[in-house]
Amino acid sequence: MTFLTTPLHFTPTDFAAYCSGLRWDKSWRPSAITVHNTAEPNIKQWAKAGLGIAGGTQRVKNLNAYYKTKGWHSGPHLFVAPDFIWLACDLEADGVHASCFNKTSIGVEMVGDYATEAFDAGDGAKVRDNAVAAIAAICRALNIAPTAIRFHRECLRDHHDCPGKLVDKTDFVARVTTALAAGKTRKEHA
Repeated sequence: MTFLTTPLHFTPTDFAAYCSGLRWDKSWRPSAITVHNTAEPNIKQWAKAGLGIAGGTQRVKNLNAYYKTKGWHSGPHLFVAPDFIWLACDLEADGVHASCFNKTSIGVEMVGDYATEAFDAGDGAKVRDNAVAAIAAICRALNIAPTAIRFHRECLRDHHDCPGKLVDKTDFVARVTTALAAGKTRKEHA
């Protein structure tokens, strides 16, 4: 099982540092990142359970417990909330999140229902920005291009409109590309 007993929380800067120390072995080296939205919990439900470390920890533990009841050996790797990036499962092992992509990609769940909740304002924009930072850090650590980003809806056998109609893939990939370029500029000037 690759579920973490206690989920880890990160700011975008701390998550980038964490990713820089990861080492994928030959038994599993992802070549892509699959983006999802939780739908449930949506942003309001997530906030109602309590933001911050205690609320987020419990929420991610509950989600992992749910996935275990399905008999899964793992779940999505990350849950990205308005306040933190949550590591739910070992990033150096395969997860369960999209039947077409489990063996080849890291699963990133964005908290919210982006069929109905705004992705460009308020807490939705905070989730978006944290997700962009997290995915840029993973791309950098794996040395993969943002073109390796997949949306769950691209897995036709799962029949999900995930991460939601309000998430535009072209815009999202452009944001990750910009974040990667900004990270290279900062490193070069450091």
